[in-house]
Formats: sequence, C-alpha cells, structure tokens
Amino acid sequence: MSSGAILVVSIEGVPGKEKEFNRWYDDHHIPLYAEKMPGLKAVRRYYSKRSDPQFMTIYEFESFDDLEKALSSEEAKAAVADADPQVGVLIKSQKFGTYNQIFPN
Repeated sequence: MSSGAILVVSIEGVPGKEKEFNRWYDDHHIPLYAEKMPGLKAVRRYYSKRSDPQFMTIYEFESFDDLEKALSSEEAKAAVADADPQVGVLIKSQKFGTYNQIFPN
C-alpha cells in the first residue's frame, strides 16, 4: 500500500484585498484549474490571523507519484499561469512544498 502525499501552498495576501483574494481562489482558481489536476483527492484551505503567510491550501494525493504527475500536468501549468498575474494584485507572496506521508505508513 502506498502512502499519501500533499502539496502545500502558502500565500500572503495583499493587505486589504483578502476578501477579493478568497473569492478569486475559491470560486475561480480551485474549480477551474486546481480541482482538475489528475490524481487529486481533496483540497482544503486554511487561514490564520497569527501565521505568516496567512493562507494555506493543502492538495491531497493518493501517492507521491500521483503528486509528481499532477505537478507536470497541463492542468498544473494552467493553474500557475492563472495565479501568476495575481502576484502584486491579490497575492503578496507565495511558496509551496511537497510532502510524502511517513506516518502512518
């Protein structure tokens, strides 16, 4: 049995544009691009008043192989192309990391 994997995207929104950013991310970006990545099991978003960056999205995959395939897919490329114009408009900064589940295995 393979263990799962996640893609974590952390975003600091442009101050004063958080509501607009959330609307764009939830109603546009996730349904049109992110949810269509092959092998994606779930998408969850989180917000923190005390963390920097303040927004975090977790994309869950069945396996690390599925995650790697998704990141090289046309859907992932389209998602990046969709997000890039938002940098400086709705997104102040962003970073991402990939993680392979190690417990439980």
